[in-house]
Amino acid sequence: MQDLISNSLRGSVTSIMNVLLLFTLAKSKYGIRSTLLIAVSFFIINVASTFWFYMFGDLTGLSRFNIVMFIVLGICLKPLSKTGVMQWSFNFLTTVNIMMMIIILSFHLGKLFPYPQYAHTLIRLFLYLLTLFSFQRYLLPFYNAFTNNWRIFSLLVICIFLNLGYYFYVTADIENTLLSAKWPLLLLVMLSLAAYGTVFYSLRRLTAMHALETEHLQNQHERTLLSQAAATMTERLQLMDKVAHEQSLVSHDRRHFNNIILELLQQGEIEEAITCLHRQNEIKTHPDTIYCENKAVNAVVSYYLVMAEQKGLLTNVRLAIPAQLPFDSLELALVVANLLENAIQGVSLLPEERRGLIKLSCHQVGRLLLEISNPCMETVTLGPDGFPYSVQEGHGIGTKSIAAFAAKHDAELLYRILDGQFSVRLLI
Repeated sequence: MQDLISNSLRGSVTSIMNVLLLFTLAKSKYGIRSTLLIAVSFFIINVASTFWFYMFGDLTGLSRFNIVMFIVLGICLKPLSKTGVMQWSFNFLTTVNIMMMIIILSFHLGKLFPYPQYAHTLIRLFLYLLTLFSFQRYLLPFYNAFTNNWRIFSLLVICIFLNLGYYFYVTADIENTLLSAKWPLLLLVMLSLAAYGTVFYSLRRLTAMHALETEHLQNQHERTLLSQAAATMTERLQLMDKVAHEQSLVSHDRRHFNNIILELLQQGEIEEAITCLHRQNEIKTHPDTIYCENKAVNAVVSYYLVMAEQKGLLTNVRLAIPAQLPFDSLELALVVANLLENAIQGVSLLPEERRGLIKLSCHQVGRLLLEISNPCMETVTLGPDGFPYSVQEGHGIGTKSIAAFAAKHDAELLYRILDGQFSVRLLI
């Protein structure tokens, strides 16, 4: 009777843990409840089969039946898995390999303790739980890469299965085989564990190297993007300098114009003087406003505020940006240019009655805090990454440039849409 109880317990542990391990590797479509239901069903079948084979004293038949039943169960359970046929077969063979290694190890370790039949069961349970914990905590990401590359590793898994399975099927007495072939089996288990361990370690290293390469490419892409944007910004600043130079020439020539008007008035040419004044009034000039001490940012703000004024948009600017920054001022000027350009474009699309104020501010809070807000259309949304989403081709370049600047300088970038207001906060 004790043998029946110990065999039932040991078989039940194997059955339930195999199902849990299989669906840990393969992922069930229907969650943990269906997995537990399958495990309970497998437990009932196992108890019945254990009792049947015990009545005939055939432990070898019981061992073979359990493996065959698990193979049949594996075929029947495929529709419950999310994986493809080949990945499922790969996961199934891995589960069988682990099962055979645990059976071998628990059998020989159980001999070292009193009541080996119960020690065998407890050690088997411990090894299964340790395996499940290891996969859930550490190995599953690498095992998924292992499964996704099943074409490369399938021969290894099949060879391990054939070598271990040989001792379970080409025998008339499984217990005697496990005892007589103790060291070959233990060496085979060590070789199998070393093979799996080497694969997992290699995949871990390859995954780390791929992550580093991806990060390097991402950084290189960001540097390229910033470089291209900086070149564009340089051209804009050159154009602004040209406009400013022309404005200074106009201011410089104003004195000569005043002398001409004075001369015309002295000569009595009043009509001619009035005509000259009308022509002068048609020439729009903008005073050189100082928005902040930083020349690059000031030039950009001046340029875009003139653009906003020409479109009839209202602006409110308060900037406290020092002349010297711990990073390239041109990069910050580019960020401000993109923010203002996006704001002007966004507000310009609104009906006139909804065009509100474009607010731009920047001040020191230990770090530099740059904020801009403006009314926006209802169709403006944020993507899963928290950045503005646009399906139009060519749009979003400015947003990427701002994100690249934030990543380069470890800045905090936050976009928000609330009550029809689009706002951006950048803490550098």
